[in-house]
Amino acid sequence: MAIGTVLLALREDPLGGGVSAEQLKRIGKELENRGLELRRAGDARDARAMLQTEAGIAAAVVAWDLPSRAA
Repeated sequence: MAIGTVLLALREDPLGGGVSAEQLKRIGKELENRGLELRRAGDARDARAMLQTEAGIAAAVVAWDLPSRAA
């Protein structure tokens, strides 16, 4: 059972590849190992909807350049 939820609102797809994706995967895995559930949003609209509707979000990692909507 998760002790909380962390929202990852990022432009990069952690499953996509590359150095930053590898780092994001490692961070996500460590958060899960510590009992947190991960939720992902690829644009500001989805991130805002999750923040407004999900009471269990304990933290959010948000990209400064997060697009308004996914392309």
